[in-house]
This record gives sequence, C-alpha cells and structure tokens, in this order.
Amino acid sequence: MLSEPELDDRLARAKRADLSAPEAFLDAILAEAAQERPSTRAPRKAVVIAIIGTLVVGGATLPAAAEEIQTFLAQADLGAQGGTEVIPYSEWVNLGAPDFPEYLRATLWTDATLPPGMSHDELVEKIIDRKPEGGGYMQEVVFRMQYEVIAHCGWMSEWRQAMLRGDGNAARIAATQLQAATTWRGLVSTDGGGIMEQYRGVADAAASGDARTVAASPRHRECQIMGVESR
Repeated sequence: MLSEPELDDRLARAKRADLSAPEAFLDAILAEAAQERPSTRAPRKAVVIAIIGTLVVGGATLPAAAEEIQTFLAQADLGAQGGTEVIPYSEWVNLGAPDFPEYLRATLWTDATLPPGMSHDELVEKIIDRKPEGGGYMQEVVFRMQYEVIAHCGWMSEWRQAMLRGDGNAARIAATQLQAATTWRGLVSTDGGGIMEQYRGVADAAASGDARTVAASPRHRECQIMGVESR
C-alpha cells in the first residue's frame, strides 16, 4: 500500500492517459469478466480524482492518469483478460467492492447531454441501483452506455411531446440531440453490430418530422420497457 508521501510523489509524476485517438473506441466490443478477484488496494477519498486532474477530449471530461493511480477498491486493475476483447481506455470495475457507488459517482463521464427534467445525479443513482447482483467485473464503459441509453430515451420523449404540442423550437433542439447521440462513445463503443443504425434511423426521422417512424423504432420500444417513454 502506498503511503501518503509516496502517493503524492506518484501523482506529481503521473503521465496523462493518451486519449488523442478516440476512434480507438470503435475497434473493440464489450466483454465482461465473470471471475471475481479480491483487491488489496486501500480506498482513497474521491477528492484524489481532482488532484490527479482531468483531460478534455471531444467535449468530454476524462479522469487523467487513470492507469497509473488507483483511488478506489472498485478499480479492479485486471488488465487485458486472456481470450477476451476489451475496449481501450475503459478500466475494469469490481461490482462487489464496498466503494463501488462512491467510485461511480466520482468518475462517471459521458458525451451525453440530458433533456429537461433529467438529473445527472439521479441518473447515476439509478445506474448504481441496476448493477448486477452477486458482484463480478465489468468495464466502466457499460455504465456510460446505460447512462446514454436513458438520456437518448429522454430526448426521444422530449421530441415526441414537443411535436404533440406543436413546439417547433423544442422539437428541433431534441432532434439535434438525437443526432448527437449517434456519436456518443458509450453507445458507439458497445455496439456489437446494427444498434447504432437504429439510433441513426431515429435521428433522421426526428430531423424530418416523421413521428410514425420514430414511434416504430426498436429504440422507442426499449424506452417504453424502461419506463422512460410513453406508449
């Protein structure tokens, strides 16, 4: 375990993660590790994230030096799993760690913009509540994907409600966000094939004012099941 002076020294010398090529997110698909492995790292307060600093890439704020400094027990430090595919720059998370909720609250970042009526803090708590029972390991990109799915549902609902009340400005804003969602990296990097095509179909339909196509989309049905979209 690092002492406080040793940690301060490592923080001072930590290199920022190389995220200059975010297209690397497109080169792999999501993989989960089923085998648990205990961590021996001591927990640190979330304030360490602020000490490490942040890196802004494509409009998103990312924790810097994530691979060099471990601040939570939930940070599994598993590295590449034998025989699996992993998503670059997405660390493994121990779902059974006692500080998992604190970890997610302190570190979750996303490209998504939330629609009116949605709260970042409430959405993070919802994701924490939905984590699989029984522990295990998962890449943090899964949580970003979940966040962005719900945000996308919110913008679909916002667009449909704006269309129903004849609010053209609100509908245009929502349509712009639905188009932006086709580039949100949590969604894009976990697409095993064909899912982003559905998101692009929704965006195109919203931009052209085609409410019937939006309502018929598999994305709309998923949002209904999640309780985010009305029937």
